[in-house]
Amino acid sequence: MQKHRTTTVGVLTIVGALLCAAAIGGFLLYRFHLLRPYVFHPLLFGVTGGLALALACGLGLRRPLARWIGVAVCVLGAAAIGFIGWFASAFQTDLTAESRLESADGSMELVVYSGSAVMAPDPIWELRLHTRQGLLSQERDLGCVNADVLSLNGIGWTGPRTLRVALSSGVVDIAVDGDGRPDRTVDGGC
Repeated sequence: MQKHRTTTVGVLTIVGALLCAAAIGGFLLYRFHLLRPYVFHPLLFGVTGGLALALACGLGLRRPLARWIGVAVCVLGAAAIGFIGWFASAFQTDLTAESRLESADGSMELVVYSGSAVMAPDPIWELRLHTRQGLLSQERDLGCVNADVLSLNGIGWTGPRTLRVALSSGVVDIAVDGDGRPDRTVDGGC
C-alpha cells in the first residue's frame, strides 16, 4: 500500500509540476502567434497543475501541519490563477482581422484588427506585424488607435521594411528590422 501511495504522489508531483511549467511556458511563447492556440492555456494548465500538486501534498506529506499548509498554498495558488484568468478574459476585447497587407518580399504581414473599447463603445484598431518564419512566426505590436481620440485614415507598406500610418493628427513612419521589431509604435489613445 505504501509503495502505491509513493508512486501516486510521485506521479501527481511530476504531472503538477509539468502542467505549471506549461502554464509559464505559454506566457514565454506568447509572441509566437502560430503556437499560441496550442501552448497558451494558463487557466487549464495552471489550475490543473496546482490542484495536482495539492493532491500530492495531501497524500504525500506525513506531518499534518505541513500537509494542510501545502494543500492550502497549492489550492490558493490554483484559485488565484483561476480568478486572474477569469478577470482578464472578462474584460478582453474581441478583435477581428479587418485587413491584411503583405510586405513586398513576403516575409512579413501587417494585420489591422478592429473592435471596440472595453468600457466604452469607441471603435479601436490594433496594428500588429506578423513575421513569416513557419512555426516560429512572431507577432509584434505596432500600436493602437482609439476612434474617440484619433482616426485611422490609412496604413500601408512604403518599402520592404517601412510602414506608413496615416492618422488624423499626421503621418507616422515605422521602420522594422529583419525580425519584425518596430523602431516606434503608434500611440492613438488606447
